[in-house]
Amino acid sequence: MATSILIADDHSIVRSGVKALIKQHIDQAQVEEASDENEITEKIRSRSFRLLVLDINIPGSDFTNLMEWLRHVAPETGILIFSTYNEDIYGKKCLQMGARGYLRKTAANAEILEAIRTVLEGGYYISGQLQALLQENGDEQPEVSPLGKLSAKELEIALLIQKGHSLPEICNLLKIQYSTANTYKRRVFEKLKVHNGVGLSQLMKTFHIE
Repeated sequence: MATSILIADDHSIVRSGVKALIKQHIDQAQVEEASDENEITEKIRSRSFRLLVLDINIPGSDFTNLMEWLRHVAPETGILIFSTYNEDIYGKKCLQMGARGYLRKTAANAEILEAIRTVLEGGYYISGQLQALLQENGDEQPEVSPLGKLSAKELEIALLIQKGHSLPEICNLLKIQYSTANTYKRRVFEKLKVHNGVGLSQLMKTFHIE
């Protein structure tokens, strides 16, 4: 029986790399790709997938809403988050949202394959680093990084502010209204308890987010 897999990432080089790895090592894999939320929802509605390899930052998407939609529409699909963000920022949160694994894009091919196979078999893939974070204080473990308080869109805004982009530039890059960008910026500063871009940059560097 064919193994249906959907890779959702806005970078074609990432999709191509993961697809090639899967086709080479997983028998009878049928791999499809999606680059934005519209393509994800269209493909999920059109057929059943055993696995969705999903980036957190998907164009046109609110990650929290997308995960909730996936849980309701495709509960049979195992979701493996494939992200540039450290586990201490989003790992635990993604598992709570219904993901069955969390993996950084810097992972070696062997680890990527292990994670994919684990989720395909119905298990949960938790890296050594994330496992340590989850076990540190048992069920009462606090968030290791304050950046975990941010939504995916808020973190995206924070990264752009850190890189020196002005609000008008952010509006152009993300195709959003100025008032929307300003609201996200205000939420970021409030949640992280910083007052300006310098403070934000220092905090993000502390947690190795650059």
